[in-house]
Amino acid sequence: MPWLLARSLPLDVVSDGLAWGHEWQWGYYKHPPLPSWTVEAFFDAFGDIGPFLLSQVCIAATYVFVCLLGREIMGIQRAAVGILLLVGVYYFSIPTPEFNHNVAQMPMWAAACLCYFRAWKTGKVRWWLALGAVAGLGLLTKYSTAVLLFAILVHFVKVKGPKLTLFSSGAWLASAVCLLIISGHVLWLFESGFPTLHYAVARAGATSAGPDRFIVPVKFVAAQVIDIAPALLLARISGLRAAKPAFHCNPDLHFLLWMTLGPPAVIVLSSIATGMGVRDMWGAPMWNLIGLIVVLGAAENWRLVKPNWLSAGAIVLFGIALGAFVLANVLIPERENRPSRIQWPDRALAQTFGAVWRQQVRTPLRIIAADGWLGGLVAMRSVPRPSVWIDADYRKAPWITPALAGRDGALVLWRIRPGQTEPKAFAALKGLRILGRKTFAWPETPHAVPLVIGYAVLPPASR
Repeated sequence: MPWLLARSLPLDVVSDGLAWGHEWQWGYYKHPPLPSWTVEAFFDAFGDIGPFLLSQVCIAATYVFVCLLGREIMGIQRAAVGILLLVGVYYFSIPTPEFNHNVAQMPMWAAACLCYFRAWKTGKVRWWLALGAVAGLGLLTKYSTAVLLFAILVHFVKVKGPKLTLFSSGAWLASAVCLLIISGHVLWLFESGFPTLHYAVARAGATSAGPDRFIVPVKFVAAQVIDIAPALLLARISGLRAAKPAFHCNPDLHFLLWMTLGPPAVIVLSSIATGMGVRDMWGAPMWNLIGLIVVLGAAENWRLVKPNWLSAGAIVLFGIALGAFVLANVLIPERENRPSRIQWPDRALAQTFGAVWRQQVRTPLRIIAADGWLGGLVAMRSVPRPSVWIDADYRKAPWITPALAGRDGALVLWRIRPGQTEPKAFAALKGLRILGRKTFAWPETPHAVPLVIGYAVLPPASR
């Protein structure tokens, strides 16, 4: 449905996906590389539907890994009940059409929990190796995977207790595999000066030493409660009731609780201790196991569940989520003449400015200097696809060098709002020829204020 309704692609898919992934780097200034690689591959293979498909592949894979873990702990019937409850978790529905690093994390966390559980229970080397592989891929997806790995480490030390010795654990094998997988990215970090870590600190923001130091973590917790509340309400309506004895001396339930509540607890405590801000969407991969917790916590009461109520409730929640997407991205923007990101005239932009470049320079367009969103839109609709020189900043786009920019030149684009001129970063480009601005009507909301794009040309040195 999102693909059918979208004229363009979502913000993160374009700016943090295709604009980066097209360059196949070992890292990018905001995040590790794996999500950008995968969205580039899916776009190349399937076109516009590829990024939407990739998001749902991630969600489906998360369901599969959670189901396999639930089957290990409580059998397939109870696991299926836990899976249906996940339809009520916000992160499994409304945000998913926009593939980004948060969506990409979800199957990684679920797979890591499954692999660790089997490694812990069986002690087999293959599961430790699998855990290491998933941990490495998770860190290549987003650094917050480290919070889950910390929870796994603490749980492992706790359950092993005095039996834990320095060289007796498959955890060392897992660590070695993980380090091998992320080694290319680690080398990139050292060579590039750790830009992702600087961005993470800036993105998180800092709370003041006053009340905000506590208010921000409390708001994060409140947001997470709201995001999982529909799943808990669905469980209640379906007849699931907690059985207090189930919480005593049940190591599997303790495992699920630790893997679910440990990571957000670490984030909240870290925020309070350091004053670092937190973002609500950081909770996206943290609630994969909440359905299994509810079912296992119900013990024998799970037999009281009403299948018809559960199925109907899941279908209703699914429909509400789909309706909310249509409302937020199509109906409200059309009513309020406020176009959404998936309604941008990307093909018209590419055709217009491609013609401008050919007229002015008459050499192939290889570089577009713009912000990641605008440059990514024009680049993905251009044939062949040029590289995006993000904000004309060599640090943000290290695949563009001064020598390359001098040799190939660049088409420079920026959005103009009332009272704005060209960005200072572009004005500093030597030899830049500012050509003017062009106006574009919004295809789905023709009565909205038109889109105005300023454009300039940085000619190749030979010109």
